[in-house]
Amino acid sequence: MSIFDQALELGREIARTGEYGSMQKAERAILADPEACKAVQEFQDLQQSYYRMRMQGQDLTEDHLNRLKEAEERAMAHALVREYYQARLQFHEIVDKVNAKIQEGMTGIRADACGGG
Repeated sequence: MSIFDQALELGREIARTGEYGSMQKAERAILADPEACKAVQEFQDLQQSYYRMRMQGQDLTEDHLNRLKEAEERAMAHALVREYYQARLQFHEIVDKVNAKIQEGMTGIRADACGGG
């Protein structure tokens, strides 16, 4: 089995985890709720806009940061959005652990050997 076949199988295994399923279910719930979907989209749009500004060398003002914080608070006020972000966090913990194991396989050093993952 080639390394690419193994990577494909790893992706399939990750997709079978409960964490991935929970994240997908939570995302579908947001997409089905226009209010939650709009709040998330507004936050993400603002976040991307500010990211582009930073990449162009522009500094973000206090006003920019306040707008971003308010957009995040509006989005997180929705229970569906909070559930999605929690599910996403749990899924990314799985991905981080998988990445740590890949690193261990490459280096022979356990990720938690120095207090990491």
